[in-house]
Amino acid sequence: MNALNIINKTQLVPLTTLVSRDDVEPLCDILMDVSIPIVEITLRDERTLEIVDEFKKFPEINLGIGTIRTKSHIDIANKANASFLITPGFSEDLADYAASKNIVMIPGVQTPSEIMKASEVGFKTLKFFPAELSGGVSRLKAYKSVFPDIKFIPTGGITDENTLSYLALDNVIAVGASALIPADLIKSQSWEEIRNKLEKSKELISNS
Repeated sequence: MNALNIINKTQLVPLTTLVSRDDVEPLCDILMDVSIPIVEITLRDERTLEIVDEFKKFPEINLGIGTIRTKSHIDIANKANASFLITPGFSEDLADYAASKNIVMIPGVQTPSEIMKASEVGFKTLKFFPAELSGGVSRLKAYKSVFPDIKFIPTGGITDENTLSYLALDNVIAVGASALIPADLIKSQSWEEIRNKLEKSKELISNS
């Protein structure tokens, strides 16, 4: 099952920033325990390369690398055996490079022009970012009639309070949320609290 199928199935893309490779094992254990075998790690600095490389020990986790902005970032994702990568905006040059590496790319878009450009080169699943600041649910409702063949993963400002409103839209396959694995809980090693957040969100979706 490829990354997009996993995303479509889980309806959640937890995203976070890790500070140490020691964070990888407890995080992966929790993700598997709660049956959300996917995570997006934000690319912040050179330390991320060492950290994401640790995920090779956990092939059952579909690793995504986020905030991809350059070809060298794609190389980092490729070296880490990432299942998918996510860009904050759309770049045809990066799209071509990702395709040459056979990595699933989910480009970020906000405006109709960006959606059209991404669609013209074959993308059907896009990250809508920053979701809440860009009009949120109402904007995506409007996009449904204009871009009926495009699916979105809204990211940015996603909470337990608005998750179901997004997932109720026909053109939304999942939400991306840093609130599921807050960076401060990673830093404090609050793994049980992270587990509880993930379980709560999964239960919320399952009961909808």
